[in-house]
Amino acid sequence: MRDQALAWFTLAQSGEMNSAQALALQQWRNAHVQHEQAWQRFNSIRQQLQCRSSQLANPLARQTLKNTPAQERDRRQVLKILLGAGLLGGTAWQASDSFWLQSTFADYHTGTGERSHYTLADGTQIWLNTRTLLDVHYDAQVRRLTLRQGEIDVLTAIDPGGRPLLVYTAEARLQPLGTRFSVRREEDGRGTLLAVSSGKVAASLKNGGGSQVVQAHSQAWISSRQVYPAQPANLADTAWIDGFIVAERMRLGDFIQELSRHVPGLLRCDPAVADLRLTGSYPLQDPEQIFSMLEQSLPVTVQRRTRYWTTLTSR
Repeated sequence: MRDQALAWFTLAQSGEMNSAQALALQQWRNAHVQHEQAWQRFNSIRQQLQCRSSQLANPLARQTLKNTPAQERDRRQVLKILLGAGLLGGTAWQASDSFWLQSTFADYHTGTGERSHYTLADGTQIWLNTRTLLDVHYDAQVRRLTLRQGEIDVLTAIDPGGRPLLVYTAEARLQPLGTRFSVRREEDGRGTLLAVSSGKVAASLKNGGGSQVVQAHSQAWISSRQVYPAQPANLADTAWIDGFIVAERMRLGDFIQELSRHVPGLLRCDPAVADLRLTGSYPLQDPEQIFSMLEQSLPVTVQRRTRYWTTLTSR
């Protein structure tokens, strides 16, 4: 819901909305009261932003806004400028930690249940898993990807200018050496998981230290303090690229935790059935089919309090 509102709001603020899109926006707002509430919430944020920008006490911030070309002052650019100037603090902006507002700042992002594929300017291909925030910065010296949240799979391309490709997370600095690899940053901030499909990747802490080269078919966990020794990779972890969760003797509790990343709303597993084991391939595009498969193969039942509140319990 919020991701849809964000997409509409960003388009409306870009100045590029045509009449057909404006009509579609109005139809979307009229379709459900929650749509209109989400839209009004963005308008409220915009009004607070305008009020705050008119009262800027920071001369540097005022000059930054003044020097910004009018055509670049879209919603995202203004938010980035004010964030960089430290002007989005306070209770009015506590929501900035939420995914829907963070996605305003990301170059590429996916919402809950979404997966996307892009080819970058140098030919590098990236796949984004659900709820992912990714920034891309290419200049004359370096090609830089910053994964702020979520999971990406990267197939690197050789750069004619010899620029290195670097991937950063809050904990890690990763330099692929002609390879395909995936990077996952946990939403709880525990760390980064690197898995190498082919080639190799030099992994180190973001601020230096703990460097090691992770070879093909291996994975390494990286915390804020340590790059842990590489272990054999679980190739099933990248099945999401093809739209599946692949489980092999997987705890039901762990399976539901992973599935919850792809399903909107609240998805829970009763502790009484959390240790049940399951094996199979489950299609992410059809959560209802997954629930049906679980009820057929395990002694569980799916209880729905609302459309967005689902619990698996003992049958």
